[in-house]
Amino acid sequence: MFTGNKIGLKLCADAVGANAERDCAFSYIGKIPTRLRDRVVPCATSSHIAQAIDAEGIVGIVTKPEHADLVPEHMGLMVSASPQATAYAIHEYIAAIPGFQWAEFDSVVDETAVIETGAIIAPRNVRIGAGTVVMSGAIVRERSIVRENCRIGSGTVVGCDAYEINQNIRPTMIVRQSGGVLIEKNAELLANCTISRTAFGGFTRIGEESKLDCLVYLAHDCSIGKRVQIAACVDVSGRVVIGDDVYIGPNATISNGLTIHEGAFITMGSVVTQDVGARQKVTGNFAIPHGKFLNFLKSIIKD
Repeated sequence: MFTGNKIGLKLCADAVGANAERDCAFSYIGKIPTRLRDRVVPCATSSHIAQAIDAEGIVGIVTKPEHADLVPEHMGLMVSASPQATAYAIHEYIAAIPGFQWAEFDSVVDETAVIETGAIIAPRNVRIGAGTVVMSGAIVRERSIVRENCRIGSGTVVGCDAYEINQNIRPTMIVRQSGGVLIEKNAELLANCTISRTAFGGFTRIGEESKLDCLVYLAHDCSIGKRVQIAACVDVSGRVVIGDDVYIGPNATISNGLTIHEGAFITMGSVVTQDVGARQKVTGNFAIPHGKFLNFLKSIIKD
């Protein structure tokens, strides 16, 4: 499980050949919107620094020399001509330290769980709770925690790599993965779903009693509340927060970083590009309140 260990920014700077002007203790590299405590983030512009100062959990900033004076004294500071490249180098460094971010363990499958023939459970860093069923052809990868009485359908992959690309190296590569997936009790994922783990740390989370239909894609760093219903072929991009009792209809697409508040209803095929309020119903591409969408259709339909 995640350890909460911290390391000094100057120590990491020395390891990757960078310059840390002000030290701090941190646990993760991340982005400004990443939901991790004690993280260091790259900021290439002054506006990024302003956002980072207002964000929770950020203890240090990697930025260009011309922006260094904008970083408050209480925050760690590293200067680099390419902040993102330096931040990713530090991430690769700390993610490779044995036992630093994650305490390894042999996988534990409760004796009452059912692992069907043909299912694959990683031999390390997986917990499967009592009464959970993992069906034939499903894959549960490392750093995945599945609580009690869940069902993982055939062909579903829990804990695939996050789509986080290091564009600063050649050839470009998916960054080293530090995060995991947490599925709370009584959740059900039907056939051929794909659940990405987080790239930098923490869990992509699916809440109690939530139900995902076939072919749902849930990207890295998402947090799904209780009793959420996601219909078939829905695409949920990274860092989306979905509140309790939300319904998302078939073939909907949710853009990254949004919040879908509790009780919201997203109709089939909707393309959601902005936050959705509590108990609001939205429709369309791009999605707008359902009533407005119907009125618009009436205005353009002729007898």
